[in-house]
Amino acid sequence: MLVGELFARYYLGLGSTPVYIESSEYEYIYAPDQDVKRFGNRVITNAYSMRSLPLSKKDGKRILLIGDSVVNGGPHVDHEDLVSTLLENDLKKQIDNLRVLNISAGSWGPDNAFAYVNKHGHFDAELIVLVFSSHDYNDNMHHRKVVGEHPMWPDSQPLTAIGDGFFKYALPKIKSWFGYKENEYAYLEGFDDSAINSGWKNFVNYCETNDIDLIIYHHPETGEIKNGEWNKKGRKLQEMLANMDVELLSGLRFETSAKGYRDNIHLNKEGHHRLYNALLEPIKSKIQ
Repeated sequence: MLVGELFARYYLGLGSTPVYIESSEYEYIYAPDQDVKRFGNRVITNAYSMRSLPLSKKDGKRILLIGDSVVNGGPHVDHEDLVSTLLENDLKKQIDNLRVLNISAGSWGPDNAFAYVNKHGHFDAELIVLVFSSHDYNDNMHHRKVVGEHPMWPDSQPLTAIGDGFFKYALPKIKSWFGYKENEYAYLEGFDDSAINSGWKNFVNYCETNDIDLIIYHHPETGEIKNGEWNKKGRKLQEMLANMDVELLSGLRFETSAKGYRDNIHLNKEGHHRLYNALLEPIKSKIQ
């Protein structure tokens, strides 16, 4: 038993996980002030639940990099390989103490992100970069209880690494062998998700009012890359944002293969490095 626990904890990287807290404004976010490892990857959050190092009075220019699980990386991407860390390390070679602050959470839409900024402010940022995908055209907040109820949003650490591996990974696999598959989206049953997400327009208006530059990066799914064009929601999103007169970066120009993806939408370490390369020059043009 002890050998199994040590194997699961130190070889498989189980037994610890970044945890979440609830929010009445933006549903949920990583709990603040965490420093944990899962799958060998370090996850750090600061006092504002950003996936970034703590803020400091010595900070220079600040950029907000805002998104969902694509930007967040989760436990699958180490802090040093996050797109936000890569951008910050590069840009502060030019501008002392420049910060790229990672404000994100899995399954957020633009409305979650705007609710966060509306509550906490923009931290004196001169530029906001939004990274969202086609489905976020109408991926609206549902305010259903998921933190501590759904395995995607744990609110406490596993008791053991063995139990962590068994209940989260082995048991669902065993159930699938007997034809039982849990509906991971059951919490959305009965929720009307047809309205255009309000966060798009709110961010455009907020940045205009507060004289903040805004870049929106439209991140493609692998199916869109394969087809070489946006899906139906993606086309609607492109049209809507074009009419809002914002700087819109098409991920189909930068992400031309599924290399760097770990599933149909999420990026691995390599994918974060490629996203960093896509965003670097557009960001430089705004802050010089």
